[in-house]
Amino acid sequence: MQYTAVRPGELGPAEIGRWTGLRAAAGGLRNPFLSAEFAREVGAVRPGARVAVLEDGGRIVGFFAHERDGKVARPMGSGLADAEGLVLAPDADVDPREMLRRCGLVGWDFDCLTDGHLPAGAYRTRREVSPVIDLADGYDPYLARLRERSKKWLASTFRKQRKLEREVGPLRFVHSSEDPAVLRALMGWKSAQYAAMGEWDRFADPRIVSLAEGLVRSGAPECTGVLSALYAGDDLVAAHLGPASGSVLSWWFPGYDADFGRYSPGILLLFHLAEEAARRGVVSLDLGRGHHDYKDAMRTGELIVHAGSLDAASVGALPRRARRAVRAGLKPLVTAARNRSAAAAR
Repeated sequence: MQYTAVRPGELGPAEIGRWTGLRAAAGGLRNPFLSAEFAREVGAVRPGARVAVLEDGGRIVGFFAHERDGKVARPMGSGLADAEGLVLAPDADVDPREMLRRCGLVGWDFDCLTDGHLPAGAYRTRREVSPVIDLADGYDPYLARLRERSKKWLASTFRKQRKLEREVGPLRFVHSSEDPAVLRALMGWKSAQYAAMGEWDRFADPRIVSLAEGLVRSGAPECTGVLSALYAGDDLVAAHLGPASGSVLSWWFPGYDADFGRYSPGILLLFHLAEEAARRGVVSLDLGRGHHDYKDAMRTGELIVHAGSLDAASVGALPRRARRAVRAGLKPLVTAARNRSAAAAR
């Protein structure tokens, strides 16, 4: 097996075509975060982005997209992506620990590894849930299922929609907006939300702004940034940016004007987005990790992702293992010291 690490922008049409073909052959849903196009967009703004091309007998059998933090691999689009993992041919026999070693890496810290791809030897693992909306049968059947389960909540939501139309103006939904003012408004709303919650402001980083703009411009079928907008009369009340492939749309950066918050415009936009996405052939709307009441109300199922770490099969990984052993050894001592302090305080 041969492993060659390249920058995403160095991939040629043949490699990108092979990547797309492997994803299609694997069956299931084509998550846009696992695409060559997403890797290329991240690579355009983050210099640590790399793709390991896996070849066996001169035939490409897989790709491992990641970002290098020193000699440690992290997710492609670290801090932003909702899915990661190796894209492999069905008959590929790959040892991830050996792959890391051959790529000059000492470890891999993953945080959104798709279910079924957890490598042997991974440690510090935890399982996370990503709720989804199944649109395979269309929007109307989805809405009927939702009405059976959440009739009062759904009725309340659509009452807010009618009130918004009465008090502000008729609703107008734009699935793919080309208005730069929409993206600017969305980023402003998100920055204000992050500040209020004391969270890292993604859009204070010009590289992430460039990534968002690049995805909107890309138009790539395997990963294009869909910028959607909801208007009430002449007022932009909510917007969303999310990557989409032919069959999967990711609910990524939603936001709304706080002056219209009493109408729940973000949720109304999600309903309009789901309706139009189903019409365009999207079969799964991935709502992403994180607990929110509206996600629980609107979900029809869930995807499982895993966070954890894996060490390379090399002596270079020994310091990582040593630090882990030291932390494990100190933990009971620290816990005992805290217990003694607590007892003394009582």
